[in-house]
Amino acid sequence: MHILIAEDNCVNQRLLERFLQRIGGCTVTIVGNGQQALTYLSSPPATCPRPDIIFMDISMPIMGGFEATNIIRTQPPFTTDPKIPFTPIIAMTASQMRDESALLVGRGFDDSMTKPVRSSTLRKLILFWSRGFVAPTIRQGPGQLGVVVPRTGNFLPLPPAAQWGPFPLRPFSGPRSLL
Repeated sequence: MHILIAEDNCVNQRLLERFLQRIGGCTVTIVGNGQQALTYLSSPPATCPRPDIIFMDISMPIMGGFEATNIIRTQPPFTTDPKIPFTPIIAMTASQMRDESALLVGRGFDDSMTKPVRSSTLRKLILFWSRGFVAPTIRQGPGQLGVVVPRTGNFLPLPPAAQWGPFPLRPFSGPRSLL
């Protein structure tokens, strides 16, 4: 698995690289800002292997993570590459509020993590995204609602919602019994 890290802080770069070496099976390329990440991704795959996961800091000099991710998700040559459009981009942020993760996903990121990075969090993210669980796109199919699986492009219809609502496994937050 090849991982691209776009981070401007040298301490965070070394920390991420050390964590990834401990996990094993990962090769790492580190760039210092969003512009360097775009240059790396636009280079031929023979010289710069395509990453399986991109960790992108949202606040960097020259070009930040928001702008770089927007370019990766919307402009050629990145959208025409067979692998880059489906590569998960994970935002790295120093502080994360409740509503911020929805904002990040809305701006092209697939997931987010806070800094300082913890090895357990990094391991969980890599295990999750290396299995190809890219968030599917919800689309209207022929007469029904479904999802389009990004890696294959197949349309999967959603099952009808149960009578008790769309969130059956949601924890019950009502009053507790004294029995």
